[in-house]
This record gives sequence, C-alpha cells and structure tokens, in this order.
Amino acid sequence: MTDEQNDYGAGKFILAGGVVIFAIGQSLLFIIVAPMARSIGLTELQFGLTFSLSNVTLIFAAPFWGRRSDAVGRKPVFIIGLFGSAVGTFFMAIALQIGLTGAASTALLIAMIMFSRIVYGLTASAIYPSASAYIADVTDWQNRAKGMALIGSANSMGSILGPMIGGGLAFLGALVPMYAAAAISLIGAFAAVIWLVEPARHLERKKQKNKKVSTLKVTDPRLRPYMIMWASFFVVFISLNFITAFYIQDKFGITDMAAVMRTASIALACMAVVITLVQGVLFQIIRISPRVLLRLCGPFLSAALFTMAFAPTLPVLMIGFGVLGLAFSCATPGINGSASLTVEPHEQGVAAGYLSAANTVGAILGPLLGTAIYKIQPNAPMLFGATLFMFISIYALFIPDPRPATLKSTVK
Repeated sequence: MTDEQNDYGAGKFILAGGVVIFAIGQSLLFIIVAPMARSIGLTELQFGLTFSLSNVTLIFAAPFWGRRSDAVGRKPVFIIGLFGSAVGTFFMAIALQIGLTGAASTALLIAMIMFSRIVYGLTASAIYPSASAYIADVTDWQNRAKGMALIGSANSMGSILGPMIGGGLAFLGALVPMYAAAAISLIGAFAAVIWLVEPARHLERKKQKNKKVSTLKVTDPRLRPYMIMWASFFVVFISLNFITAFYIQDKFGITDMAAVMRTASIALACMAVVITLVQGVLFQIIRISPRVLLRLCGPFLSAALFTMAFAPTLPVLMIGFGVLGLAFSCATPGINGSASLTVEPHEQGVAAGYLSAANTVGAILGPLLGTAIYKIQPNAPMLFGATLFMFISIYALFIPDPRPATLKSTVK
C-alpha cells in the first residue's frame, strides 16, 4: 500500500470522525431539545415552526458549500463545517439555558433559538457536501456505495454516542451534553486541520489550465429522482424525530422528563446500532450495488413506520426503530451512491450540495408537518409517512440504473 493510499485511508476516517461529531450534535437536538420544548414554554407547533423557518438557510448554504468544495477544496470546506457546528451548538445551549431560567419572553426565546439554528445551518451544512465529494474523489465507481456507507455508518455511530453522552453527562446538568458536543466539534475541526489530506484528484483539477467548471443546475434531470427520494425520506424522518418525545409521552403515558429522554435515547440508539452494523460492517464486506439499495430503502421505511404506528408496547416501538435503521442503511449509499455515479468528477461537490439541500426540504417541512399532523392523532405522522413511501417504493422501480459518468479508476 502506498503512502498516498495510507493518507486517503486516514482521510476517510477523519471524515467519518467529523460526521460522527456532527451526528452527536444532531442526536442531542432530538433527545434533549425536543423533550425540553414544553419545559421552556413552547407548544409543539411553536417548536416545529421555529425549526422549520430557521432551517430554510440550509437550502441555500449546502449547494453553496458544495460548489466551494469543487473550487477551493474538500478539506477547507469540511473544516468550516465543523467549526460552525461547534458555534451553533454552543449558541443553542445558551438559548435553552436562558429558556429554563424563564428570563426571556416566548418571542425572545424563539428568536434566540432561530439565531442559533441559522448560524448552525449556514456553516455546519458544509460537512456533508464536502465529505461526500471527498469520498467520490478517492473511490472508484465499483466501491462508491461502500465509501458512502462509511459516511452513513459514521452518522449512525454519532447517533449512538449522542444518547450515551447525553445520559452520561446529564447528572451534571441537562445542557452539559450540548456544551460537550460543541467542544468535541472544535477538537474535530483542529484534527482535520492537522491530518486531513486534500484528494490528489481534486488538486490535479485545480492545476489544469482549461479545467472544467461545474454548471450543474438543481433542475438537472440526472439528479431529479435522487433529490425526490431524499426530500421525501427526510420529510418523514425529521417529522418522526420531532414527534417521538411527544409520542412516548402521550401514547405510553410517560410523563417524567428524564424517563422520556431515556426512552427516546434508547429508540434512536436501536436505529443507530442497526445502521452501524449494516453500513459499517456488512456493507464493507459485501458489495451491493447502489441501485439495489435504492429500491430497498422505501419498503423498509414503510414497514418501520407501520410498526411504530401500531406498536402496543415500548419494545415493539424499539423494533420499529430498528427497521428504520435498515431503511437508512440502504438510503445513504443507495441514493448518494447512485447520484454520484451519474455526474462528472468536477460536479461531485455541487451535486452533493444539492442532495443535502433536498435533505433540507425535510428539515424545513418535517418539523412543521410532523407536529401539525400529530394534532390529528399521535400515530398520524407514521401512517402518513408509511403510505407515502409505499408510492415512493413504486417510483424507485422506474429510476434508471445509474451509469458511471466516467469509468476511470480513482484511488481506492
């Protein structure tokens, strides 16, 4: 193995570490911030609307950072994302701290939460486009799904560690885990500064006198089916995350806040463990084409949501979250891997940015839609999502098999 391959192998794990850190902050959002909404005086709808509006910035920021990664490099954009994650998480903790003391009016508290999320969205949105483009730069088309699965498993690992950190540090204070997550993000950013190596493939393109400049548009038909898939997936997934704490309280009669957080943490951990095992172990051993994974994620998601909607007990609910982990395990390498195979090397960053923006549609609509439908009945968001993905599963059957834009080998 060459020194260059060693560098890229280390680079992949630094990227994965950064995504783990990012996911830790995101999981804490759902297991700490969501259950705390009522405690700081926000209704379910106010909580959902606040996050929906503040997440609008992600639609514009993710494609911007994707383009910047094509222009200036994957490494600097990735580092900016980690620093932004630290700052945004810190501001969120400060806002919640003030909310718990009752020192701010509802309007001021909402404004503070929105500000922290806007800061977070404008900067942390750089992480996924740059990480996905980096993987596309250092894997060949035959190993693309495997590389994308590594990023997906890192995300799930963070979702496991988030609840562990939350539970392990909660005795020091409800918001101590948020401050810890901000500190870990800073450490990850400095680690990337020191050890992350810019892909040679990207450096070569920068040196070319007549280098190609991406003109990829959000309306490009090559990306359309994958953006539809991701937008639909994340509308359902984010709406589910935002109502899980309320669902546990109302359906199973759990009112103690610590118990709600603990139960929500276990549910997310069930999902994350499955994703880690499938993407981080199984998919690293067994090569499955992105096309197959693309077609499996919808049926798994519908099955998971129906299980949750009619779960008579908490253990059955946990099984539903485990099946949700299977859906996510297929979605990340299936959708991202397929999309990356349809575009040119110089378009990888902006393509990843557009896919992240499609995810953001879920981040915007999910909180509002989930909390609004929840008012009908507690399991209505699950039933809506399960029905939607029955149709999406049929749609996926008609998406053409992705053909690599280039069959030239890149560094594995």
